[in-house]
Amino acid sequence: MNDHDERIRQRAHEIWEEEGRPEGREYSHWLRARAEIRAEDGDGPTRPERPWTIAGLIQPV
Repeated sequence: MNDHDERIRQRAHEIWEEEGRPEGREYSHWLRARAEIRAEDGDGPTRPERPWTIAGLIQPV
């Protein structure tokens, strides 16, 4: 795991704890952490990512 992935993992864990350690929210915590880390690094997407487009369920506009 590289440093970038480790930062995302750590932030996702912090989010999980902040939300009271809910079960079944791993994916949303990971996406939120990844977006926050990208924003910190200044290389975030131009628009918010949507899980359904990441999964290839619909084509992005």
